[in-house]
Parts: sequence; structure tokens; C-alpha cells
Amino acid sequence: MTFLRIWRYTKKYKKLVFISFISLVIAISIELLLPLLFKTLIDDYLVGIEKPWYVVDKSVENAVNYDGVYYAQARNIPDDYVTDENQARIFLIKNDFYFIDEPVVDGSKSIKNNRLIVVDEQNVQHQYEYEILNAASILRFYQPAVNPIIIIIVLNVILNIMVLIITYLYRISFFKLGNKVTYDIRKEAFEKIQKLHISYFDKIPAGKIVARVTNDTQTIIQLFARTLIVFFSAIVYLVGIYISLFILDVQLATYSLIILPILLVWGTLYRKGAKKNNKVIRSENSEINAYLNQSIKGMEVIQAFNREGLSFDEFQYHNRRYLKYRNKMLKLNATLSGNLVRSFQRIIYAVILLYFGWAALGIQTVVEVGVIYAFIDYMNRLINPVNQIFGNIEVFEQSLVSSERIFYLLDQDEIKLYNDDVERFKGKIEFKHLNFAYEENNYVLKDINLKVDSGETIALVGHTGSGKSSMMNVMLRFYDFVEGEILIDDVDIREYSKQAFRKHVGIVLQDPVLFTGTIASNINLNNESITDKMIEDALRKIGAERFIEKFSKGIQEPVLEMGSNFSIGERQLISFARAMIYNPSVLVLDEATANIDTETEKLIQKALTVVKQNRTTFVIAHRLSTIKDADQIIVLEKGRIVERGNHESLMDKKGKYYDMYQSQLHQI
Repeated sequence: MTFLRIWRYTKKYKKLVFISFISLVIAISIELLLPLLFKTLIDDYLVGIEKPWYVVDKSVENAVNYDGVYYAQARNIPDDYVTDENQARIFLIKNDFYFIDEPVVDGSKSIKNNRLIVVDEQNVQHQYEYEILNAASILRFYQPAVNPIIIIIVLNVILNIMVLIITYLYRISFFKLGNKVTYDIRKEAFEKIQKLHISYFDKIPAGKIVARVTNDTQTIIQLFARTLIVFFSAIVYLVGIYISLFILDVQLATYSLIILPILLVWGTLYRKGAKKNNKVIRSENSEINAYLNQSIKGMEVIQAFNREGLSFDEFQYHNRRYLKYRNKMLKLNATLSGNLVRSFQRIIYAVILLYFGWAALGIQTVVEVGVIYAFIDYMNRLINPVNQIFGNIEVFEQSLVSSERIFYLLDQDEIKLYNDDVERFKGKIEFKHLNFAYEENNYVLKDINLKVDSGETIALVGHTGSGKSSMMNVMLRFYDFVEGEILIDDVDIREYSKQAFRKHVGIVLQDPVLFTGTIASNINLNNESITDKMIEDALRKIGAERFIEKFSKGIQEPVLEMGSNFSIGERQLISFARAMIYNPSVLVLDEATANIDTETEKLIQKALTVVKQNRTTFVIAHRLSTIKDADQIIVLEKGRIVERGNHESLMDKKGKYYDMYQSQLHQI
């Protein structure tokens, strides 16, 4: 389950998890005490004046003196005083307080002919003489309640302050937990990206991968910072509120249990719709990111070929689908979320009022105002989390959908990393009956057999799609092969870990890759063992001294994104210096001079001469004039070696190589 997999990332933060949930439970528990405090305040002290009073001695604590007689309520006196004979009552009727110096039967009350009329359940009338209490007398009867009321109010203030502090604590803890989990997942995702097989990047656009590592992981913070708090709070509220409801009124609490299956069915329907819509929303968001990334990088081509309109239409296809499912989500929220919850809340309030209102009509039933208040307060505290749950199910589903996309990335097969090392290769390489296919049974290399002695320069030529780059991709172990062998110094290259093997194999690409940083950091790749002097010496050897002289900061000159502040030739020279500094025994030059001008090519050719010394070199050549001095020239066609030899022998043969060379001469 996706959520459980996310939750596993919290194991290393047990202390933070404990603080988060314990503080949440404490805060909610305190909140659930507040209605009971107010119920006590109302029923026992504010409306509690109507509870029976008893004649007591002057010595009784909290006794009230009225007309020379002392009275107290049952909670303040010993049981000996609690008898019908010495009972008195006070009733609030139409804004006046009436004192009756005798027991009063339960029933409906009214004032007629200067008498208190009470009609009991047998419809029998009872009459009582009364005295109307003045303000001073009322205050005296309320005097015993002053201190408890003050205590309850102060306690309420203290508890509210505690709730504020503890709420801040658990919210900040959940945010920290979300940030830490997101940090760990992003870290793991980036580590995973660096271990993925090159074939994965052939299938998935860079924009989609970026969206998964940035946008999708961001939703996990919301999962912890919002959704978990809401969901866990709702569970704690639900348990605590129903316990409190059963304490207040068992019958009504039992009736209110019907809410639970309604909420369960309701939530299931809502979540099903939210999950379906959010899957498309996250997918289209990823497509939009990928298409934007592709369009921005290819803007020159789009504008050069007047494809702005078509590009816009393709973007709008994904944009419209995103809008369509966003609107579906809005309709779902409007139908099954807030509005329906509020309507449900009003129905519950109406049922509570009808229940207590009907009870109040009963002759023997005394409806306590505090109980009504507490019930409404508890139901409000129950409905509010429900409302928040429905408001956060969309976020929850977004988080799960995003997490599934991240975990799909994390579940991809990866290259195992090793920290082993091998001695520098001599550079003898042999291909034996090598067959290779990017897709099953669609072979791009067929029965390749080739022997290369240490220190030789091998040129690979052929038309586009002939298999030149594929042959090097397999030798560099970017793609794994299963048919045939590639030996280096008579050992199968698969015997070595990829990391150990690549320490002695270098590559210079047709489109050199530079990273944001400096010239020096792009040459040493942040390897601290490589000094600035070593870098400068490498640049001088390949004839690139101007990198030291041209820029005011020398090799510390900043490099912008992808080396955009350098020419192609300058970027290529940095790549050559990088290859030099790491001193590989085998070097692959993938059409390294294809995109540069003639003047820069002369400089590159000089650099090539230096770089190729004392190492086996494979050159994928586009300009055949640059590889005339190669020890072996391999001509590929449709994945097969069709010719091999040096320049002179192949020209004498007048085959494929001869035709290609003559064709290029006529183009000059």
C-alpha cells in the first residue's frame, strides 16, 4: 500500500513522530473537556440556582442567609440536611426569580393569581405561595457559585492557552516530519536517477522525471502537514466525542451512531471519484512539464520552421485535459464535499433541537441547558473534522497518486554501485560474435568481430544508423548485451563492476556536456585530488592555453547552464582536458569534430594527437579526412562490419569506404 510505504520513511524520526501524535492527542483531549466544563458551568452554577435548596445551620460553609434563615444546596452540605421537610426552591419565570419555601412537584409552571401553578403528569394542579427575589437576594443565592465559576473560567482560559501551545507544537512537528520525509525521498530519487540504466532515459522525457522529483514530492509535505493531521484528529475526535455523548445522553448518542455508516459510504464514493480524477490531473501536469521543457529547449527550431501554432495546439491538448479533470474535481467537491457536509450539519442540529424540544414538553423531564449546549458543541466538533476530511481527500489522493509515480521511479532496475578498483588496463580489446538489440529481436549490431591492440586508434565509419554509436554504447556498458563477448586484456568486461571499468575508459561526446560551475570544476568534476596546476598543465598539453589567458579569472571562470557562455569548440576543448586529466586507458571520441569550424578543428586535431597518446582510442568519425592516420578503419552498414583496414588499403579496395570518401571530397 502506497501510504504504508511512505510511512516507512518516518521510522528514522521516531521521536518526532511520537511528539507529533502525542501532542495532537493531548490537544484534542483538552478541547473535548471544554464542552463538559461549560456544561458544568451552565447547569450546576448558572442555571443550577433552580436546583433544590435546604435549610441548614449558620455554621455550614457557603450557606446563604435569606430572611434570617440559612440555605445551601446538596453539593455543599452533608446528607443529613437533604430532606423534603426543609427543602426550598427558586425558579426563573419570565425574567423574575421566585422563592418557594417548600418542596415543589415536577411539571409545567406558570404564575396565576399571585400563585405558582404547577401541573403534574396526572394533569393535577398544585398551587404554591412565593416571594419575588430582589437583586440583592439573587446575588446572595449566586454567591456560593462565584468561586467555582471563576475557577472554571480561569481553567478554561488556561486550557485554551495550552491548546494553542500544543497545537503549535504538533503542527510544526508534522511540518518538520513532512519536510524530512520529502527530503529523504528526493535524495533517494536523485540517487536512483544516477543509478538508472541509460535505456530508461530513452523512454521517459526529462521534464517528466523533473516533475516527479520536484512537484510530486512536494505533495508529500501536504500529506503530513495537512492530511494526516486532519485524518488522525478526526479519529481521535470521533472516539472522544462519542464517549462524551454517551456520558451526556445514552439514547441520543445511540441514535447518532447512524452517522458513522453514512460517513463511511459517503467518503468511499468521494475518494473513488477523487482518485480517478487526480490520476489524470497528475499525469497531465507531468505531460505539461515535459512538453514545456522540450519546447523551451527547442524554441529555435520551432520558430525557424514556423511551428508556433502547431506547438501551441499540442500544448493545449494537455492543457485542456488538465482543465477538464480539474473541473470534474471541482464538481465532485461541490457535490460531495463542503456543501453536503454543511447540509448534513444543519440536519443534525435540527434533530438535536427536536429531540430536546420534544423532551422539554414532557411533564417529568427536566432538560438541562448545559446538556443541549454540550451536545451541539460536540456535534459541531464532530462535523468540522468531517468537513475537513472531505476538504482534504483530494490532497490525500493527490499525495498517493504522486507517491505512486515517485515509487514507480524508485522501483526501476538500477546499476549496482561498487567502490572497487582494478589496475589500469593495457587497452587490448576484442569483440567476439557480438549481437545487440535495444528492443527484443530488433538487432542493431550483428555478429561483430574485432581485435584491437593496445595503443591503437580505431575509426568507426558508416552512414547514420549503421551501428557506430551502438557499438561504443555497448563497449562503455551503457547498455548490457547478452549475445557474444567484449574482452579487455583478455577478460570479459562484465567481470568488472561498471564503476571500476569506467575509471579507465573515457568519452568525449559530439555535444559536450558542461555543468554549472567553473572551467576547473568541469574538468576535475569536483575531484579534490586534482589540483589547479594539473588542470592548467592538461589545457596547455592540448593547446588550450587561451583558457588561462582569455578570461580574467582563468580556469575559475564561471560556466553557465550547459556551458552556454562558451562556443562549441571551447566546450569541446574542456571535454578533451577532462579526458586528459583522468588519463583513461581507453578513449572514445564520438564525432568530436562534427559541429565545429575549420579553424577550431585544427586546434581540436592537435588536442586529439595529444589525447590519443599511450591509450587505445575509438573515433566515431563523420569527416573521413580526420581519420586517415587511424590504425584500423571499421566500416559498418546495417549493424555489420563490411570493411576493415587502414586508409590506403580501403582506398585501394574501392568499396564502401572509397565511395564515402570520394563523396565527401566532391562536397568540399
